Amino acid sequence: MSAVLNEIITLLVAGISGIATGIGSGLSELVQTIFLEMGTGGEVEGLSVFGGVIIIFAGVSLAIGLSRMVVAWVQSLGN
Repeated sequence: MSAVLNEIITLLVAGISGIATGIGSGLSELVQTIFLEMGTGGEVEGLSVFGGVIIIFAGVSLAIGLSRMVVAWVQSLGN
């Protein structure tokens, strides 16, 4: 009975890890096709236009957020 239970658990875990591996490789491929420009040999040549725009907006957002924190900190010094 123990051997059968071990085999069932092994099959379930292998199936779950196989699904997770498939999802992970699919997401990795999706991100690479959206954000990166690939060369003919499969090497990364640089960011795609969309990837560059996302990086620029992320930088602006980070700068605005940090600026607001610095202004709030400076204002708290006067209180």
